[in-house]
Amino acid sequence: MPTKCFAQVRGNVIRATRLDGCGKPVVGATSVSVSKRISTITIDEVAEDGTNIRERNFGDELCVVDDGYASVIGYSTDAAFCGVDPDLISIMTGQAVVKNAAGDTVGFDADTTVDLDTFGFALEVWTKIAGAACVPGSSQRLWGYTVFPFIKGGRLGGFSFENGAINFALTGAQTRTGNQWGAGPYSVDRGGVSPFVTPGPLFTPLRTTTHYRNLLVSLDPPVATCGAVALAA
Repeated sequence: MPTKCFAQVRGNVIRATRLDGCGKPVVGATSVSVSKRISTITIDEVAEDGTNIRERNFGDELCVVDDGYASVIGYSTDAAFCGVDPDLISIMTGQAVVKNAAGDTVGFDADTTVDLDTFGFALEVWTKIAGAACVPGSSQRLWGYTVFPFIKGGRLGGFSFENGAINFALTGAQTRTGNQWGAGPYSVDRGGVSPFVTPGPLFTPLRTTTHYRNLLVSLDPPVATCGAVALAA
């Protein structure tokens, strides 16, 4: 089969899924948030430089050269929120949501005692595809899809009150090895028997050492809502 090349543009929607401290999706009533309340997501490589060994002889000539390689540890994940969705912030940072007398979720706390090692989250990001609206010969639209299956360490960053939008931020989060995502708990692409129109999970499951996967999909992303929804067993 031919290789499909593509260019991703413009973030469309994200989905954050609550994980336990070992990277397993948490079944529960408020485990999933599908949102457009994100301004930016920034991904940076986290690496540790190797050790270079270089020795010179008494003529000041290099006689031993053995340079080490940098080791990639993971990828840092920072995000700026566009508005406030307390459930989304809670999933990503572990902070508790606040309810009013009617039982509505109306805010969140910033608590410095949150143990960042006891939880994580998975992040899926859908983007548009430049110059390719649909699968050739069909009405199926193409999307860029990136999944980060295991992220830990998310903290609330600083913000300012000013004559403008008040923007909260996620900072310090980093991908981890040991995810338990597999093919994922959701349908994200079309597969099954040719002509491949049946929605289904990832065709190739993620390895436990995969920090993120980026691919082209033909299944429309989920619809963004305010607040969290359940993840069924």
